[in-house]
Amino acid sequence: MERIMKRQIQLQGTIVTYELTYKRVKNINLRIKADGTVHVSANRRVPQSVINAFMQSKAAFVVKALETYKNRPSVPLKQHFTESEIREVILNLCQKVYPYFEARGVAYPQIKFRKMVSQWGNCRSDKGILTFNTNLMYADYGCVEYVVLHEFTHFLQANHSARFYEELAKTCPDWKERKKRLKEVKLR
Repeated sequence: MERIMKRQIQLQGTIVTYELTYKRVKNINLRIKADGTVHVSANRRVPQSVINAFMQSKAAFVVKALETYKNRPSVPLKQHFTESEIREVILNLCQKVYPYFEARGVAYPQIKFRKMVSQWGNCRSDKGILTFNTNLMYADYGCVEYVVLHEFTHFLQANHSARFYEELAKTCPDWKERKKRLKEVKLR
């Protein structure tokens, strides 16, 4: 049986409220949702002091993620765009995220669009080209943003190594949740 409680902890001078769920899990798990809510799950045998120590060990990540979500403009999770709208949404997202990558030495890429059958986006880091699937028109805004950040991150890490996902988490802390939602969107 799951037990859910609200808890507060001070992390790097910031009071963080989180939802603690006791359930049958082996590890302590931490999730930060796009709405800025923090969720922790742990086995009911884990003492609060151990959970507190775990949260302190993740303090920098939590505070940075919450700051990212606080500064993000609220955009409705629109379920579908038209083909001309999706191009504008993607171009605007590229402009929005580029300053982070520019500071890391990335030149602004050429942006292309085409219908693809097996991938949502493609990065040709050697040629400075990002190509986005126009079928993203069937995904919500958060998923489209994830694809843009994913492809830009390839300019920093060319493959899908652990280092790639560490880089992606810096700009998209909830990338796993968005990737999961994106898998529910059918390529057409």
